[in-house]
Amino acid sequence: MAAKALERLPDAITGTQRLVAGVTYVAETDVRVRDGAKLIVEDGVTILIRNGLVPASPIGHAALIFEQGSALDAQRLSIRACNARLRPVKTADNGGVWFFGGYRSAEKDGLEVAVVRPRAASSFEAALIAAYYLGHGDPVTPSDDPMLDDRDGFSLMGVGPQEWRVAEVRSFHSGDDGLDLTNSQIRLERLRVVAPAEDGINLSSSRLEVARSLFVDVAMTDIADRDIFDFEVDDGPSYVEIAQHCHVDISGVFGDQLHLISPDMPVATEAEDVPYRFKGFLRQSPALVYSLNED
Repeated sequence: MAAKALERLPDAITGTQRLVAGVTYVAETDVRVRDGAKLIVEDGVTILIRNGLVPASPIGHAALIFEQGSALDAQRLSIRACNARLRPVKTADNGGVWFFGGYRSAEKDGLEVAVVRPRAASSFEAALIAAYYLGHGDPVTPSDDPMLDDRDGFSLMGVGPQEWRVAEVRSFHSGDDGLDLTNSQIRLERLRVVAPAEDGINLSSSRLEVARSLFVDVAMTDIADRDIFDFEVDDGPSYVEIAQHCHVDISGVFGDQLHLISPDMPVATEAEDVPYRFKGFLRQSPALVYSLNED
């Protein structure tokens, strides 16, 4: 069987670019989809993000970054880590995938988006985006270089509900948090987060709605302060709204300083490192997990 063709992505994507099925694409530095650019992705395409330090990258690692005003039009898209030989690996040591919106200003990990109106909004549309081994943890030896601090696998900054039309997100084995929203508000039909190095869902002054299926597996390890939910409220409260009839399967430590409103789900304890488990449908009403105070 012939090997799939490999094609390197340019540092900056402008205009309209199509990624075709049967070709595997590689990000070897931080690849930016620029303001006004559109990335059209055929069904089943895989993008690889190279692991390891990248001195030429402003963030020190390779990444895929959709800048404010950019667009994604995809069906099923997989984004995976790879090594220097451009082969997929099961190690997270890269800059992850980022989506910048025009909904609110936001800043995280040395990257920022500022809302200056009037400005064209971003547009992200896909049936499924699946991320494998994206992001990276802290360096093994202490470092004062902010470019080496941990980074989440799947990040949204300043993305609003009119900009996000992605039905399903899957995040597997991220180097830090599985899914991170900063000053964003989105809706997903399905969300699946499996075995992140840190928290499953991290919200910073954001709102996440899940309609049909929520699966978060943060199996307990010897790592402290590793939760299913971790909410920050620097610019306002954070919420996860889970729709009635949604199937929920979550396990790990629930998270502290959080409130849960649900007649279907058991009460979460405030004690640290106490396992929480719920699997079932929300039959009686929607559920709300929220924080109004600093975690």
